[in-house]
Amino acid sequence: MKTQEVEFDGDLWFFTKKETNKYEEILHDQDVNVAYAGKSYVSVRGRTEIVKDLDKKKELWSKAYEKIMQTSYDDPNVVLIKVKAKAAEYWETGNFTKKVAFLYKRMTGKSSKWTDVNETVELSK
Repeated sequence: MKTQEVEFDGDLWFFTKKETNKYEEILHDQDVNVAYAGKSYVSVRGRTEIVKDLDKKKELWSKAYEKIMQTSYDDPNVVLIKVKAKAAEYWETGNFTKKVAFLYKRMTGKSSKWTDVNETVELSK
């Protein structure tokens, strides 16, 4: 799934269809974790909500989704998954030495976190 590119206000948005496993999973358990990997790693903990609002779907829709999902935003089978972020944790990956030192200190109990490498942010919402 691809995160919708909108200004981050504490919510993450994703398109899906009702006939997917993800949709069914959310109906049974709204607590989720969203992970991103690249030059750094981010893990977002939050609570989901299924959004069927046609105006919101139209706002976030792009032509690329028509090709990917083989439908249009006004298809009643297309829904949005809204993730209300509660906390986010990130790890910087640029400096190998800092990573090794951080992991060593965390494993030996000498430090629970090293802000140059790892940080957790609690989001109040």
